[in-house]
Amino acid sequence: MERICELLNFSPFYLHIGMRVENIAEGKSVLSLDASRNLTNIHGSIHGGGLASLIDSACGMALASKLDPEETAVTVDLNVHYLKPAFPGRLSASGSLVYRGSSIGFEEAEIHHENGELLARGTAVHLISKRTTA
Repeated sequence: MERICELLNFSPFYLHIGMRVENIAEGKSVLSLDASRNLTNIHGSIHGGGLASLIDSACGMALASKLDPEETAVTVDLNVHYLKPAFPGRLSASGSLVYRGSSIGFEEAEIHHENGELLARGTAVHLISKRTTA
């Protein structure tokens, strides 16, 4: 899990939007997003796509903690409920694995602003498969 965190934290997308994996363990994950003005929409709040990315990654990392080394997973469904506008600042997402079958994972996540406000909740479904070599 440590190696996965390290790889993700230096991935171009995570670096671009300011997202970071803080912890992954036993069906749980914690990610953070330093939501800057670069992620705002015309209203000055964080664009929904930034929040959706955080939910998707928190869900995916919760599942990743329960995958075998020869398995991989890809998001096939993502549902985000935006509860309050998010404004620049540090956002934190907590993900939890709800169900892990042989080919499907179901997870949920919440996003909080650094002031503690609940901003969004979401769920994801991942398709689990064996890794292929190219």
